[in-house]
Amino acid sequence: MTFSLITRSVFAVVVSIGLPGSALAASSSEEVRAALVGNTFKGSMGSDVYSSYFAEDGTYEDAYGGGRYKITDEGVCYPGTDYGCYAAEIDGNQLEWFQNGESVGTGLIEQGDTLK
Repeated sequence: MTFSLITRSVFAVVVSIGLPGSALAASSSEEVRAALVGNTFKGSMGSDVYSSYFAEDGTYEDAYGGGRYKITDEGVCYPGTDYGCYAAEIDGNQLEWFQNGESVGTGLIEQGDTLK
């Protein structure tokens, strides 16, 4: 095996699995669904603080009204909006949102609908 071939192989592995300590270790769609559906997220996105309840029927409610959401392999997606999808890293009741591999928000998951 030549040095060049070894270098390319190592590079391919690093690109495939990421570097240790990389920023995104997204939770699976099943983990996100189990943590969020029927519960409320309270935290921040950028400079805004907000709360959002994720109902079991695929709708969410927040201070701005609400709409539909869908949990996919890409994360929590908001069909028909400009929001796109947000991957989530969940650790207990703590959640960190990611979009395009960058952290965009953090907060806590509270049991049930705590907006009411």
